[in-house]
Amino acid sequence: MNSNVNGAASLSMAIGRFVSGLEFGALSPTDITTLKFGIMDCLACVIAGAREPVTRMVLDTIVPEAGEDKKATVLAHSVQSSALGAALANGVMAHACDFDDVSDPMCGHPTAPALPAILAAGELTDSSGRDVLLAYAAAIEVMTKLGRVAGYELYQSGWHATAALGVFGAAAGAAKILGLGAEHTATAIGIAASRVAGIRANIGSMVKPMHCGFAARDGLEAALLAAAGATASPNALEGTNGFLNTYVSQGGRSTDVASLLGNPFDIREPGIVFKKYPSCLDTHSAIDAILELRNRHNIQPEQVRSIRCVLAPGVGGDLAYHAPQAPMEGKFSMEFCSAVALARGRVSLAEFAQEVVDDPVIQRLINISKLDFDPELTSPNPRSFCAAARVEISLEDGRVIDKTVRYMRGHPENPMAEDEFVAKFKDCARSVLSPANTARALATIKQMDQLSDLRVLMSALVSD
Repeated sequence: MNSNVNGAASLSMAIGRFVSGLEFGALSPTDITTLKFGIMDCLACVIAGAREPVTRMVLDTIVPEAGEDKKATVLAHSVQSSALGAALANGVMAHACDFDDVSDPMCGHPTAPALPAILAAGELTDSSGRDVLLAYAAAIEVMTKLGRVAGYELYQSGWHATAALGVFGAAAGAAKILGLGAEHTATAIGIAASRVAGIRANIGSMVKPMHCGFAARDGLEAALLAAAGATASPNALEGTNGFLNTYVSQGGRSTDVASLLGNPFDIREPGIVFKKYPSCLDTHSAIDAILELRNRHNIQPEQVRSIRCVLAPGVGGDLAYHAPQAPMEGKFSMEFCSAVALARGRVSLAEFAQEVVDDPVIQRLINISKLDFDPELTSPNPRSFCAAARVEISLEDGRVIDKTVRYMRGHPENPMAEDEFVAKFKDCARSVLSPANTARALATIKQMDQLSDLRVLMSALVSD
């Protein structure tokens, strides 16, 4: 019996019932479109991460080759592994470029840890596109609703909420794909509670994308162990020594989670934030502002005397690199992202390269850039994870031009259009997939709810 000490259903069981009972009819046409965009966006990020050094290290060191059966696809490579190995590798790639989506309530990245687990489980079970969409919806809902009671506190305490909550999403999504009932899904959540990890101190290093790979692998493993008959405490989430009481001050508000699940879905409200630039989310509003000012005033780097990027107090805690020495550090540097936007007129994957970091023009702009803070930019939601920004550019002719951006491009209040998602996918795939596979993958994702065999999509996402 899966209940707490008072006889009521435990939180794990409430999640188990929600996930196992979720039906495709609960998703609106708009929900399905959002989920397709989320899948397209994440797969683009996986492909972009395929050539990152951390990916090679993980593939060479800890991803096993597949045996004769139970093969799963390591995307953007012509390699197959075990399901756990594929989930790990694809999870690392999904976050390697820090280009993946963000959930405000979760205070983290929802799709990168969850979708790789779902896809690997889906290959084990010959799943359809609808199966994947439904499991993905369930995974996001579990992560974001747990995020509402734990994400902000986890993040502020030094935990990387993407990893800490991502393992629950991976477990929930994998359990849904595997067809587990409420009891076994609850057990998977209980097992996942013992795999919570990931510290923010490693942000800006290769370990950060590993967090998503570990969460994807561990969540899938939890679901597979639950399916095999393993047991876990029914109170692993809200018990005295459970997840919430161990990781979150005052144990969060665990009773809220069950009532919030699907009411409404977080993909509807507040929605998912998608990234237009492959850098820390805190840089995005400032990048938008700089690009607009650059284009409107035709600014050239040599005309610039100083750049001041202003955020709300308490925002930008991950922007730790004020004089970055490497591309990964540049992703977490407001000064570098500002310099690149102003000098190059774009912030794409190509800008995060060592030769760009070392460029004297970029270095000069970094040296005259400053990150500052202003309470007037504080969000009405004190727990908001998406930063407004004001940019002030002083020019050599004495002019000071400025722009404030409240909602970055990709925020639900300023959403990306379909053609922007497609352009992002094509840019990420350009040097990895053939044009034919790129076109086939895009067409398949757009018709995901009509896809009878997941392997059709997976076969389009491998290098030739």
